[in-house]
Amino acid sequence: MLFEKRELLSLFLCTRKGRYMKHVFLLKSEGTTHSFLPTIHQIMKGYDYDIHISQYPNHVLKIMKNYPTPVRVYVVGGDGFMNQVVQALVHTKHEMVVIPYGTGNDFSRYINNGVRKPEDVLRDSLQWKAQRIDTVKMNDIYYVNSGCFGIDAAIANHVHDVVNVPFVPESKSYILSIIRNIKTYDFNYVTIKSENHILYEGRVTLCAINNGHYYGGGFEITPQASLTDGYLDMVILEKIHKFNAPYYIRHILTRTLSQIKKTHTYKVQACDVYCHCSGNFDGEEILSDHYHFEINAGSLSLVCQRVL
Repeated sequence: MLFEKRELLSLFLCTRKGRYMKHVFLLKSEGTTHSFLPTIHQIMKGYDYDIHISQYPNHVLKIMKNYPTPVRVYVVGGDGFMNQVVQALVHTKHEMVVIPYGTGNDFSRYINNGVRKPEDVLRDSLQWKAQRIDTVKMNDIYYVNSGCFGIDAAIANHVHDVVNVPFVPESKSYILSIIRNIKTYDFNYVTIKSENHILYEGRVTLCAINNGHYYGGGFEITPQASLTDGYLDMVILEKIHKFNAPYYIRHILTRTLSQIKKTHTYKVQACDVYCHCSGNFDGEEILSDHYHFEINAGSLSLVCQRVL
């Protein structure tokens, strides 16, 4: 009863302030139904909300065409599903809430101050305000968190091919996957240019071009990044001896990778990457031989716990 009164008071206050919006839930299909539906109905009692279950890739683009006026959109899924929703919301006045319901949930990890239960994020988000953040345009798609080209991309592209290790946290499973895959990894050769200058040319172990902090199920690869500074944060680790992988993993875990001689870091507003390998962008695999990146300042409204 106390909970219902609190939610009704919140609804009343939002309406009084003119900030009340329709709530739209987008969920990645789990079949004919979805396990998060009962939670939505419980928490959103008294609110005006719709629920849509995405049935195929980019179905959300079609769904969002039904909402010409601004709504608050709840993305219930992982980073890959969030990436599909971003394509529909960028450069609009719609607001986005990220409900962590995927494998890594790296973007939610940063914006919602750590690993949190999805029901807690939903309940608390009803009190949060929207903030404008940057997005990254890569060729003809957008992403908000992370893009990569090295072994990090190879693992991200095949993360679901690896059998989960029982009782091992997601981040530790990722470490095991790195050790397993680095044995056969063929170090990608990349050329990176910005403002007609070559920033890097050679083979890479890791190559991340990020807007956010985390990737790979909890690795804070770019702790200096900001979602509102108008810059891309780039981290490149040169080709290393495979037997030394544990040494570099330790520096990634302790956020000291930038102190290693073989590491290069840059902040740029735009850059071009030339390589013959696929990249991973917020969980989505894309193959090209030329990737153009540019920051789009303040192009998305994000509702989150952290003040950005």
